[in-house]
Amino acid sequence: MRHFVSMKFEPGFFSPAVFEKIAAAFRKLQQALPEDILACSVHRNVVEREQNMDLMIEMTLRDRASLEKYLPHPIHRGIGEVMNPHVVKIASFDCE
Repeated sequence: MRHFVSMKFEPGFFSPAVFEKIAAAFRKLQQALPEDILACSVHRNVVEREQNMDLMIEMTLRDRASLEKYLPHPIHRGIGEVMNPHVVKIASFDCE
């Protein structure tokens, strides 16, 4: 299963340091759930346009049960506490 999430943040929040903090958290999350998160990439947008998102997370999960395992994980919840107050737009997409 593939899981994608893209986010746009409020002006002034997203920086290289914030990007690295998010990317590091997702690396830790993959290490914590290696049987469920088979691959994980965090991408930063490089072309500034109004409609573009700032960040995209791309994951390959073992199955749908892996999604339900990763979403409430403490590492995922922790990074959400950092990002969510600053998110102005978010979209997720799941496919098999």
